[in-house]
Amino acid sequence: MIIQLYGHLRTEASKNVHEVKIGGRRRLKEVLELLPEPVRRQVLDDSGSIRPGYLILVNDVDARTVYNYEVEVSDSDRIVIVPMIHGGNY
Repeated sequence: MIIQLYGHLRTEASKNVHEVKIGGRRRLKEVLELLPEPVRRQVLDDSGSIRPGYLILVNDVDARTVYNYEVEVSDSDRIVIVPMIHGGNY
């Protein structure tokens, strides 16, 4: 699976594309817990819920609007995380 990061998350992670192997299907929130620690702290709160202020796409579909974040993903999927406040050359 490919996870693309934009805005300040890209800077926090030192790169914008991460490849993750999960072997099977897992819930989106479980996969987000695999993000590098500085990014994970920004995207997830202490209870593991997704913080407001991020657009999260699964295969180009808004995961919040369409799935309320309750979507399963697999190694063939692509996740994109964009902070709502972003800009510049990211």
